[in-house]
This record gives sequence, structure tokens and C-alpha cells, in this order.
Amino acid sequence: MAPLVLRPRRALLTASVLSAVLMVLSVAGWVAMPSETRDLFTPPQLLTLAFFVLIMIGFMMSVGLSVVRADDTGLTFRNGLRSHHLDWSEVAGFRFTENDPWAYVLTDGDPDQRPLLGLQRTDRERADAAFGALNAAWRQAGS
Repeated sequence: MAPLVLRPRRALLTASVLSAVLMVLSVAGWVAMPSETRDLFTPPQLLTLAFFVLIMIGFMMSVGLSVVRADDTGLTFRNGLRSHHLDWSEVAGFRFTENDPWAYVLTDGDPDQRPLLGLQRTDRERADAAFGALNAAWRQAGS
């Protein structure tokens, strides 16, 4: 089986744009601030502000960079910062209804379902086609 790699395009676009906007507004806010006020900030305070901006960007980008990979070894997916691997024998199916924000892999273990952030409803028809391909890869691995 050829590897199937699924990524959320709109989530990545949104995360990228919002990260850029956050950076631009942070810099613009700093530049627009009177120099007398800027001089009141200590280096640790500036580092704290930069740290929180980077944390916000990191959270946004971690969702946008989520991925689902299906190959002969099973299903590997990264949701945010954590990666998971399931052998095909552990996969009981998938769920992706019209009301689901992302797809879910169903398992026989605990938990009985896990989100697949790499396959999101915001991608519309592309997501439906990717979900069909993921189901086909699972059926092919089971035969």
C-alpha cells in the first residue's frame, strides 16, 4: 500500500495567517507605545511577553500541522504535539459525520475513539474524499 498522508489545509492556512497577524500586531503595539512606557519594561518582562506570544503561535500551528498517515504498518497521527501509532488490528473503524469537526479513529481499547486532527471538516469536499481514501486504506490493510 502506498502511504496516505492527510493534512488540514484550511486549519494550517488559518493558523499561519493568525500567527502572522499576532506577530505584526505585537510589534506594531510595541512600536506605537510611547518610549517612556517602553522604557518601564524590564528584560524579564519583555521575555515573558515574547514567551506568551510564541506559546500562542505554537498552539495555533500545532493544530494546523496535525497529520494522519496510513501505510502498511498501520495508522500514525499527530494531534498537536503528541504522535500516536495504531496497528491496523487495533482500528475498529472511523467516524466523520457532518457534525464532527474532525474525523475519529474507533478502537476496541480505551479510549474507544481518538480524534484525527489531520482530517478536518473545514476542508469540506477535500476532507470527504480524504476520509473515503482513509477508509479504503483500512479495508485494504484488513484483507
